[in-house]
Amino acid sequence: MVSQNTTSKTKSSSKATPTIDMSCQIGGRTVRPAFQVVDANPTPSPSDERFNQLLSSYSTQNISIESTVGLRKRERVLDRLKHVCQTWIKDTCRKQGLGEDICQSAGGQIYTSGSYRLGVHEPGADIDTILVAPSMCTRLDFFGTLDEEGKRDPSSLSEMVRQHPDVTNLVPVEGAAVPI
Repeated sequence: MVSQNTTSKTKSSSKATPTIDMSCQIGGRTVRPAFQVVDANPTPSPSDERFNQLLSSYSTQNISIESTVGLRKRERVLDRLKHVCQTWIKDTCRKQGLGEDICQSAGGQIYTSGSYRLGVHEPGADIDTILVAPSMCTRLDFFGTLDEEGKRDPSSLSEMVRQHPDVTNLVPVEGAAVPI
């Protein structure tokens, strides 16, 4: 439960300033953010308005914005990647001898991060993605093993993505970790 519209008095003034209580109940405990909301005033000052106008003007003149066609292409790429990942998850479950009902409901989800997620990417920039897969899909399944010739297991996700006809450059980074 998130409580809002509370007021508190500042030490420098007896005037009540609105603050937002972002605490919530989790497992019977009240959890509060480490820092308070900085800007509790919903009305920007004239200085804020001028700065926003200056920043918008600078952004328009100096930062390239991706076209609608480019954005749609990115959405299609992410949709195809999601399909490839979900197919890999089902195949990995089948390889482990799990029932078809488990294979079909195993799931898997793609999330974006980085500049694309924040909406500040430039045209042609990469799309940082995170795959959340069920626990039966291991890191070894993801990257596969290398044979004597240095080729990866063709049933690994990294190899399936690398061999996809629309992929032009893929570098598997086995030591990468995402802090969560």
